Amino acid sequence: MSEIKDIWLHAHNMLRSARQIINENLHPLGLSSAEGNILLHLFTQGHEMGQEQLVAQLDVSKAAISRTLNSLERKGYVTRQRDPDDRRAHRVQLTDAALAIGPAAEQIYNRIFALAVRGISQDELECFINLLSRISENFTGEQVKL
Repeated sequence: MSEIKDIWLHAHNMLRSARQIINENLHPLGLSSAEGNILLHLFTQGHEMGQEQLVAQLDVSKAAISRTLNSLERKGYVTRQRDPDDRRAHRVQLTDAALAIGPAAEQIYNRIFALAVRGISQDELECFINLLSRISENFTGEQVKL
């Protein structure tokens, strides 16, 4: 019978290792994994979105998103402007500099994905994604008190 330790250690190791590989590969571009994750999200989701959307979609704290966006602004990869519909909110937009490094950053993530699925069939991958999705749904919105 499987137990939490059978999943938890593998999941933790997978995420930690992936983060290390991403950091190492993004370093030549002057990016951290947190910065790369935000840029990749913006590259794939339309180049502009609300800061609150980033918080929700990436499931990262407001403070962490703000710190990372500050760094990306200093590096010239994003701009933030007040949302004309909600003066309290900010819109985040990729700059031309970000669009210029976009293909290199996406290639890094694609190579990491290829490494992750090496030796795994398409059927196995689809099953894994389905299982992760179901586990995620089990956790979403649950406030379990033990």
